[in-house]
Amino acid sequence: MMRNVSVLQSVAAGCTAFVLLGAQNALALEGGTSPFPAGSTGEYIAAMPPITGLFAVQQTSYTSSDRLYDAHGDKLPVPFKMTARSTTTRLLASWGQFGDTHLYSQLVLPLVSLGLNVAGHGDKDKGLANVTISPLVARWGLSPEANVTAGLDIALPSSSYHAERMANVAVGYTSWQPIVAFRYNKPNGLDVGLSNRLLINQRNSDTDYRSGRAYVGEFTAGWNFGRWKVGAVGAYVNQFSDDKQGGASIGNRMRSFAIGPSIAYNAGPVILNVNYQRGLYAANTSKSNAIWVNVAFPLWAKP
Repeated sequence: MMRNVSVLQSVAAGCTAFVLLGAQNALALEGGTSPFPAGSTGEYIAAMPPITGLFAVQQTSYTSSDRLYDAHGDKLPVPFKMTARSTTTRLLASWGQFGDTHLYSQLVLPLVSLGLNVAGHGDKDKGLANVTISPLVARWGLSPEANVTAGLDIALPSSSYHAERMANVAVGYTSWQPIVAFRYNKPNGLDVGLSNRLLINQRNSDTDYRSGRAYVGEFTAGWNFGRWKVGAVGAYVNQFSDDKQGGASIGNRMRSFAIGPSIAYNAGPVILNVNYQRGLYAANTSKSNAIWVNVAFPLWAKP
């Protein structure tokens, strides 16, 4: 349940006729930017601390892409290059146990630097992307190794968004995102997790554009060897409703799939993780490759 930049390839109308006919028609979600970066959860799917306290996850990522794909997943002959660097701070307050339920709240603060070039037309943007709040997240332990979490993430509009820009690190609308996740993590054994998220995007009042609704499935699978964990992480995105402009449907549904290796080390109170996710499939978007470096640590924990 975290946020910074997703498919960070924004293309604005008004570049050239070539760009309009090629790139813009290949980008679903307004400007090609998503309010959630699929794959960012990675190692932390349903990984909520079972004790009371304040915890932090510091994430650094580098994302790049140089190809656009049409609705059938075929590469488009449109010169395209996108790079994004992000530093995201995730703060998690663990309120304690109430009956069989452990409750949490979360705040996610992403800083992003984005570079974009389409058919020789370039733009850059940097700043605070969409801040995300999770007012209440619930966790239920099914066994010592397994748990289920459920909650609501709310990605808020950011002042970094400018409707006239070609590149934007943020979207100009609110996105409501209910999540249900499962994790089974056995010491010196199997570790698997699955997060199910819906993107329910609101209308952008600046452009009268409404990005379609989408499902995001993130997963992790691996094996624990003492303090080490090796495996894979990835994400699948399926936009199941059309984008709309001025209330009229314009299609542009996106799909993507990415997967890659992950390694983690438990250093006691600090947990380190590095993972790489390679885009293997894309439709109405680009194939993005991303590397993530994550550090999780307690700020305060109840003795």
